[in-house]
Amino acid sequence: MLATAAILVAASAMVFLIHQSLSSNDGSPVALMIAVGWTAAFAVATSLGSRHPVAGLLLTALGLAAVGRYWDWLQAHVDVVYLIQHAGSHALLAIWFGGSLVAARNGTGQAVITGLATRLHGPLPPPILRYTERVTGCWTLYFFLMALASCALFAFGSLQAWSTLANLVTMPLVAALFVAEYLVRIRLFPDFQHVSILDGVRAYMK
Repeated sequence: MLATAAILVAASAMVFLIHQSLSSNDGSPVALMIAVGWTAAFAVATSLGSRHPVAGLLLTALGLAAVGRYWDWLQAHVDVVYLIQHAGSHALLAIWFGGSLVAARNGTGQAVITGLATRLHGPLPPPILRYTERVTGCWTLYFFLMALASCALFAFGSLQAWSTLANLVTMPLVAALFVAEYLVRIRLFPDFQHVSILDGVRAYMK
């Protein structure tokens, strides 16, 4: 519990630091250092867990070398770096979730939320199966709209407003959606053995 609280405090401090750096537009390298640091850490972790860790680590090293080579340009355009990360990640998630829905409709796969629910509960009854597909559709729409809003606000709004959306609004909004979905689920299916929100997040992260 203490470790989780410490992680949440550290993550919140980092988010506010990024927001302050982007909003002030003072040319500080802090925001870029954070972006490069957590991206590199994610790339290393993903590489070590993949079937080809050496190739993944080599690509990560090449990416870091490119960052070092173009550091000054990236620092001058750090807002674009964060736009690509924020809007790009949401667009990719929309494609993933939406693609899983297409696969489910074609009988060639499962919707993302269906797969997570099956992992937690085993084979699902038809009403729950349909519900998980609808939830996958809702998340697809959310990711698409967030990517669109991110690009639109970056292009036509202020950098401070965009940073507020990307750094201060996104995660609380995701948390609110998790809570709302959980409340709807227990209302619609009171007799189903529900797992906690935390268990759902853990299954999603695996």
